[in-house]
Order: sequence, then C-alpha cells, then structure tokens
Amino acid sequence: MKNTSDSPFTRVTQAGFKKKSSLIADQILQLIKTGVYEPAGKLPPERIIAEQMKVGRPSVREAISALHIAGILESRPGDGTYVAASPPIDFPVDNALSVLEESDSPFEVLQARKAMEIGVIHLAIKNATQADIDRIKAAWRHKRENARQGNYAEFIRHGREFHRTIAEATGSRSIVSLTEGLLKMTHQSLWVHMREQYYRQDMSRLEPMIKLHDDIVKAIENRDSENAIKLIEKHYDVQIEQHYHDVNEAAARRDS
Repeated sequence: MKNTSDSPFTRVTQAGFKKKSSLIADQILQLIKTGVYEPAGKLPPERIIAEQMKVGRPSVREAISALHIAGILESRPGDGTYVAASPPIDFPVDNALSVLEESDSPFEVLQARKAMEIGVIHLAIKNATQADIDRIKAAWRHKRENARQGNYAEFIRHGREFHRTIAEATGSRSIVSLTEGLLKMTHQSLWVHMREQYYRQDMSRLEPMIKLHDDIVKAIENRDSENAIKLIEKHYDVQIEQHYHDVNEAAARRDS
C-alpha cells in the first residue's frame, strides 16, 4: 500500500445538487484508481476520513457502504475497511455513485421517522381499538420470529408492516400515507445493505433491538403513552448508533 500515515483525503466542497456522500465516494475511488490505496489495502478509520474531508461521519459511512455494494471495498469485522483484493474488472464507478444519488440518506430518514413516529405512537395509543393492538402484536411476532431465524429479508419486510400497523391504529389515512413514504425510503438498496451487513457480522446484535420492540409493544398494549414515546425515541437513537458508530474503531481501541 502506497499511502503514508498522513491521510491523502482533501476537503469536500459541495458541488451543485450532487450529494456529499457521492463526492466522498468519488474521492475514495480516485485514490484507489491512482494506486494510493491498492487491492487488499486498508483504508483509514472513518473518523480520519471525515476529519480530513471536513464532513460528517454519516456521509462517510454511506459512501463506504455504496462502495461495498459495488464490490470495490470490503469490511473485515473487528479490523476495518479494505479495498477488495480483486476489485471488479470494469471498476463500476457509476454503479457506486448511482446507489448514492438514487437513495435517500438513511441517517436523514431515521431522523425524520423519529420525529414523526413520536406523534404517531401517541395518537395510535389514544385511538387504537383492541383489534388494532392485536394486529400490532401479530406484526411484531412475525418480525421477531424472522429475526431469531436469521431471515434478514423477512425481518426487514415485517419491520415495515409493524410500523405501518401502528400508523393504521391512529385512524388517519394521511398519517398512514406519510408513514408509508418514509418506510419506502428505508427499503432502498443503501439502507438495506447497511442494515444487513451490521447484523450479519454478529447476530447477537439483534437482541437489544428485539428487547426494545418487546417493550414498545407492551407499552402500546398497556396504553402507556409516556413510556411508548420514550421507547420510540430510543428505538431510533439505537438504530443510528448501530449503523453509524464505527464498531471496528471501537474494537481497535479495546485491543490497544
């Protein structure tokens, strides 16, 4: 690997309507193409890349995830991010950048869902019939079963059903429609890849999320609006932490 201890990344300047994550991915690609980072070479931690480019960590994480999808980068759990040992022959730059340009930022979508669902769950508890609560419980059972079986595709699909069922309990078609729009954004390729990669690296990571959903469902069943709101806030804070916290960096600190 030809790079020195000094990071070669430069400040990212927003250009027109192009996403910041796309500009980050493009800079990483150029460094790989010019040999600064060779096949099987290790990239600096996301924290360093973000500091050098003067951008936020979420944008770096999303750029790196898109390059994973394109087969240009690979993750080694507990170690870090590497250039693939055998990058695709056609070096699909356009594929990586199109993933970013066509996907909404998972970080921004999670923040939007958190803000919206605080009000949704409050209204759902106020208006829900017993039949609504039974549907919410059934949707959660299906989601939990798939989580325990390691069926990630169905786990994600039933997650959409679970949150839509809560929205339906409000009795508001407008809220259901808005919720559906946000849920569709979390089923774009970038989000699905980030989520699946996080859980596939260590299946035990599912347990805290399962416990949190159990508690949310119990709060809804008990019509405990105050607790349900606290739990839904925690639900999104945990997801943001899961998908944007650098677990490899944390592991390196523990081992040092």
